[in-house]
Amino acid sequence: MATPRFDALVAKVRDWSNKPEVATIPDSVIQDCLTYSADECYRQLRIPPLEATVLYTVAAGDNSGENSLGLPYGNAYTSFAIPEDLTQFVYIRTLAQENTGTSYSTYPSNVSKVFNEVADSRTFFDLYSEKYSVYNWMWKDGKIFIHPQLAVGAEVEIHYYRRLPALNALYSVVPVNYLIALSDADQPYLTLTGVNTDTALYFSTASSVTKCFATLAEATAYNPTVTTKYYVGKEVSNWLRDNNERLVVWGALYNLGAYMFDQTMEQRYEKRFNENVFSLNKEEKWRRASGGNVQVNFNTNGLI
Repeated sequence: MATPRFDALVAKVRDWSNKPEVATIPDSVIQDCLTYSADECYRQLRIPPLEATVLYTVAAGDNSGENSLGLPYGNAYTSFAIPEDLTQFVYIRTLAQENTGTSYSTYPSNVSKVFNEVADSRTFFDLYSEKYSVYNWMWKDGKIFIHPQLAVGAEVEIHYYRRLPALNALYSVVPVNYLIALSDADQPYLTLTGVNTDTALYFSTASSVTKCFATLAEATAYNPTVTTKYYVGKEVSNWLRDNNERLVVWGALYNLGAYMFDQTMEQRYEKRFNENVFSLNKEEKWRRASGGNVQVNFNTNGLI
């Protein structure tokens, strides 16, 4: 599969190493070094390009525990899976909706509720433990747990820092990634190859409406006259690779220094990598402190 941007990044790391012996190092080693560099970026960077927001709608199977009839008491709770690309939470809140169910049902509510209290698992499940609010949450075993229990249909917004797709990730060849209103030459996610060993998509037209299908059977069911085309996915955009390659290059070079037992190279580029991370995070703190008065709330839990 063609990954021209990622391949150029691999070549750049090889060039920047400026060491003759690097010419004998396999591309797979440099690719690994770039992956380790990206992992470190996701662990340390806290900047807008790594932020994401998802919306989750509560289903009946998400609710567990003792039935509290919608009241913010008792030990009933809601749980659902944490986003797979999450590295750190920023906030969790319910969105404002019309009340449903009984007259005393709290959620969905006509006001948005931010869950500011994060509890450990023992405190969360212990009905009698001391909490400053009945509205609390935690995460455990890859799931988010929220108390009080939310009504079915409640919408939960999760804002968080994330991992980006792999530096060499490609779009999948699936119908949703084919924009039917555009020509093959203008497709943003897929490239037409015409090579029958690549992934096929099937097109058929009924009542002047053309649709794209993943299987021949689906296309034939829509209209027996089917056109088959073959595609590969284009590279998925990645902010680190496309907009701040210097950072991942520094990180890859210090990992490459470790691979080559070159302590001078390792220390030189690790220093540059850490300075670059610190600078980006510092710039973001200044931006967030601009344009108004900054207010932060915190709870001392009785320590002061």
